[in-house]
Amino acid sequence: MRFVCVSVNQLTKLISTMNAFDVIVIGGGPAGLVSALLMARTGKKVAILDKPAEVNEKVGESMPATTNRLLKKLDLPLLSQRKHDFIAGSESYWAGQYEQQDFIHHLQGCDWRLDRLQFESDLHHLAKESGAQFFFDRLSNLYKNPHGWELETDEKHTLHADFIIDASGRSSVLSRHLSLEKEKGEPLVALWASVEIDDNSYQSMTTNTLLESQENGWWYAARLPNKKLLVIYHTSASNAGTITKRPSHWLDELTQTNVLSKHLPLERFINSKLNANNARSNRLTTPYGENWAACGDAAVSFDPLSSQGLYNAIATAAMLHKALQGDNRESALEKYGQSLERVAYIYQQKRQQYYQQAYDHYQTDFWKAHL
Repeated sequence: MRFVCVSVNQLTKLISTMNAFDVIVIGGGPAGLVSALLMARTGKKVAILDKPAEVNEKVGESMPATTNRLLKKLDLPLLSQRKHDFIAGSESYWAGQYEQQDFIHHLQGCDWRLDRLQFESDLHHLAKESGAQFFFDRLSNLYKNPHGWELETDEKHTLHADFIIDASGRSSVLSRHLSLEKEKGEPLVALWASVEIDDNSYQSMTTNTLLESQENGWWYAARLPNKKLLVIYHTSASNAGTITKRPSHWLDELTQTNVLSKHLPLERFINSKLNANNARSNRLTTPYGENWAACGDAAVSFDPLSSQGLYNAIATAAMLHKALQGDNRESALEKYGQSLERVAYIYQQKRQQYYQQAYDHYQTDFWKAHL
């Protein structure tokens, strides 16, 4: 048996080389996973830095009918009813007006309701299969040097990269380390609960999206593919604080709804666990810089009323990947930033219409603050 002796410096250099990447993606959600696998497919050495929380469920499961067209373009598996569900339509009571829409006869077909954890698991498998390397860790320090980036993690890993993609969601890990400026919407909190339902209740439950506004916020409810029922109340941070102290208030408000209360088995939500998510809209004023860029919610995040969060994650990851493949990266990233600005503007205009209607009807501080 032969032994090879190496010095400490040689060993350090070897480890450094092993942890050197063309691209490091911060965040292992849909935007990060799609970014990583697209970059890896082009021959780049890619790492994903992410330490996901131990969760059994994630909020954010709606996708538009055009999703499969985008997935096909990216050579990703198409959505199917084997794992996910169609959304037949929507039923809403907004600003005192009842409306029902049927998606079946739409030109693009029905929207999709995803099994969110299954969807991310599939993307995770594809990213790993493409060659992306995972570090289940969090960023602690970040340094810029003439050769690129050096990242230190909580678990004492030192990673090197030529380029960083921030796909860390609303937490915007990279932008916080770089102290970048954000345009922030009015604070909005999503208070949600989900309950399991039996087969009979599941089959009889509408597949429509249920929406309803109230004086101090708005509701969303949906039947999920994993045989659960999800209900979310979006309200101000101050009202959310009051409700979390007395969760029964959440159910009291739900009981007062006109549409949701007729469709939902309200008794199932008695003593259900109430969760809280940040749902305010944000936009990085500059979503790219020297050897870095952001995509998904880290670049621009929408009020959940848009139901565009997941689609935006995948679409912006694809847009960024395209920008990074061009010969003139600086010009391509500038166009990428302009595209994000246009998307944010269109979203804001549509959102404004709904919030203005609600303010005109309720004339409350919540709706006024969100105009």
